[in-house]
Amino acid sequence: MPKICLRPKLSSPEDFSQEWHPLVREIYAARLQNAQEVEKHLKRLLPPEGIPDIYVAARRLSEAIDKGEQVLIYGDYDVDGANSTALMVRVLKQLGAKVSFFIPNRLVHGYGLSLSGIEALTAVPDLLITVDNGIRSHSAVEQLVKQGVDVIVTDHHEPDTTLPNAFAVVNPKRQDSQFGSPNLSGVGVVFYLLLALRQFRREQQQAFPCELTEYLDLVALGTIADIVPLDYNNRILTQAGLRRLQSGQGNIGIRALCAVAGLSIDTLSPSDIGFAVAPRLNAVGRLEDMQEGVCLLLTDDWATANDYAHLLDELNRDRKALENEMVIKASATVDSSQAIASAYLPQGHEGVIGIVASRLKSRYQRPALVATDTADGQQIKASLRSINGVNIHQLLEKAATQLPEASLHFGGHAMAAGLTVDKNYYVPLVQALNQTFVQEIGHIPEEPLYIDGELPEHLLDVNWARYLEQLEPWGAGLPIPTFCNTFTVTECRKLGAQHTRLMLRHPQSGKSLPATWFFHSVDWQYGETIRAVYQVQVNRFYGDERLNLLITYAESPHYHLLS
Repeated sequence: MPKICLRPKLSSPEDFSQEWHPLVREIYAARLQNAQEVEKHLKRLLPPEGIPDIYVAARRLSEAIDKGEQVLIYGDYDVDGANSTALMVRVLKQLGAKVSFFIPNRLVHGYGLSLSGIEALTAVPDLLITVDNGIRSHSAVEQLVKQGVDVIVTDHHEPDTTLPNAFAVVNPKRQDSQFGSPNLSGVGVVFYLLLALRQFRREQQQAFPCELTEYLDLVALGTIADIVPLDYNNRILTQAGLRRLQSGQGNIGIRALCAVAGLSIDTLSPSDIGFAVAPRLNAVGRLEDMQEGVCLLLTDDWATANDYAHLLDELNRDRKALENEMVIKASATVDSSQAIASAYLPQGHEGVIGIVASRLKSRYQRPALVATDTADGQQIKASLRSINGVNIHQLLEKAATQLPEASLHFGGHAMAAGLTVDKNYYVPLVQALNQTFVQEIGHIPEEPLYIDGELPEHLLDVNWARYLEQLEPWGAGLPIPTFCNTFTVTECRKLGAQHTRLMLRHPQSGKSLPATWFFHSVDWQYGETIRAVYQVQVNRFYGDERLNLLITYAESPHYHLLS
């Protein structure tokens, strides 16, 4: 049972404009250091200065455009990687570059710039640019350099102690970075490289017939999907991208995905993107080939986009079924007695183990690892997901030093990582991870369930939910406002196999409120009193707007968990 407590203040509510509702000032004071961070104007976006190698890369890219060199964009198979690829290809084509792209297949080539991925290229380019990957691809970069290829690495993942021997390595997480927003997504790094390219070409009095703000919807999608912290700079990028989509001027492929998901473009929210749009785009990279996802983002033809969107929608249904099956198997075999909850599924699908790890992390409230065999049966691939206070990437780095002979390859960041290891070393690796956890951290950090207080009865309505929508984006690093109240259950029924639909009555006013609790199935009785932690949302259906409470945690003296 988590400890529920008020989110601590980072600043004073009095620092924020009196135009805001008093509760909004309290909410901001618990998230922001000062009132200036509320402003989300593009003119306040940080300049590219401070990102290492960014102008070196811009100069080389400009040269490739002018000389008509062959430029290859080497992407990644997740949403951030697909948007990074699409953004780079779209802009470079507008600038007249000879550009193509390659997305490695998760099951064939593995993650990132790899030797097998290089072998799959149909032609050797003059310039290869990685997007959302490459920061640890030392051997692959060396191979390309030997072939006479200039390599520009753009990435946002954690670097090694040494950098790849590339022409330029553009990463705001480099130790020598002086950029004020190290939390850029992969597509955010690409956007900044293009800003630097525009600046360089204008200084050289060269053409740049492209309006980069037209592509901020791609930046927003990648930023939200990759769950990077929404710091001040990322909020500016994300809000501008959302506004473009809401205006109906956004990417046709994204709009087609919204259509198949039944979303209204003019009220599109970060949660719509995170829970409906991104999973559909991710599904093709998990189960098949993200080349199709990039083609969706590159087309300007509605019929073509619609065909791709329906394909991705079908794949997402397949992904959900596979995920549910694997969660059941993982839950039956998981070792939850250790610091890291681990499950080995020999016949699991590589493309889904990351989602299963996320589900186990949420269920057991500790870092989780889910592993499966590679296609050749010689190695094991695993995905790890972590909790606040446990940097899983650092744990991997330290555990790896205990197994220098294990042929361990890994990458990621504090909250998520992926690895490949020889099969014989899987069990020793899990043991090393748990030992490292005990030595470095000692115990599972207790994660408080932070709330913004009890919501007054007069704010339990759809107008308050609409008001909070206007303050978006909320997300990682800027948590969505969360409240806690006591209610009486008047109706409780299953929603599908895993979720619960409720009707709750506010005890003082008697107001009846619909609520949903995803991934929890409970059997509360009529008249039962519960304490619920929740967020407010606007439920839109054929033009009708109603309040819905989205429960994130609830407890009752007679609470009974079915699944």
